[in-house]
Amino acid sequence: MIEEKHEGIRFLKRRCWQALFVIMFAGAVLIQAVPGASASALYLLTDGISTVVTNGSGRIEAGRILVTGSGEDAGDIVLEADRKIVIRHGATVLYATSRENESVSELLRRESVNIGELEMVRVDVSGEDIFIEIASNFTYYEIAQESADYTTVYTPDYTLPRGETRVITPGVPGTREVTYEVVYADGEFVSRQAVAEGESNAVPEVVGVGTLVKEAREGDTIDQVIRNEDGSGYLILKSGDSLHFTHTMDVKCTAYTTGYDGVGTITYTGTTVHVGVVAVDKSVIPLGSKMFITTAAGDITYGMGSAEDTGVRGKVVDLFMNTYDECIQFGRRSSILYFLDD
Repeated sequence: MIEEKHEGIRFLKRRCWQALFVIMFAGAVLIQAVPGASASALYLLTDGISTVVTNGSGRIEAGRILVTGSGEDAGDIVLEADRKIVIRHGATVLYATSRENESVSELLRRESVNIGELEMVRVDVSGEDIFIEIASNFTYYEIAQESADYTTVYTPDYTLPRGETRVITPGVPGTREVTYEVVYADGEFVSRQAVAEGESNAVPEVVGVGTLVKEAREGDTIDQVIRNEDGSGYLILKSGDSLHFTHTMDVKCTAYTTGYDGVGTITYTGTTVHVGVVAVDKSVIPLGSKMFITTAAGDITYGMGSAEDTGVRGKVVDLFMNTYDECIQFGRRSSILYFLDD
């Protein structure tokens, strides 16, 4: 008797639930049928079970969802829970909060947002709030960090023989920020092109290019003198060439030529006189010494010279010149001899 009474009560409750379901479902249909009326989520209680029926579209194809600000490909991404959402669809702006494990499609369906055939969904997750825009035409900008190779910088190396190279500082690849303009029209991709590039943080490779030569070019002059503590150093010439010297000597220079004071055409060492022959005191400057000669004031450069003749005493050198007038014009001058490598 008691069981029959309980069964009757359960039957009555089931009939009540069914009646309530019919009433709420009819209400849902009525709301959707009336222009301007909508319900973002209708909860129909059937036998005590909650069923969600929405007024939105079905699942959106992943290719119609553009994700920006995350560095990942477009797709129906799962949103982080409890993020504030701003949805713009034409003139309509909606505000929502994401739920746990909720995708973009599920969010839009819950908010009763219908996507037209030519429309796409852009999801911008770069800010504190997630911004969702639905439109058929998009022009927006993406900023990407892209790899950047190092450049190579070449610099003169006065210690290296001309034509040779060596790495002074190894290059290190880096990254640069690239801004892309992305265009969609009528739901179709149109273009994506770089419109701006930031500075690369790659470390350039520095390569030294040798400028060291054995002899200076005719007429070349000194641009800079680099001295070492031991008295040696390098002459950086105007042409870009460099010469290595072992030591220097301050001397007095005079000039001589053939046909005067009994000077012939053959030197002490048996060579024929020519510009570049230097007469020395062989007890002071060894015969065969190679040197680069300039006046101490730097106003006259004799250039390359070789100790091939004699006839002077002490720290005095005599420079061969082609004419007597040149000798007279040169006179006697304080000069510097830069002794070069053999």
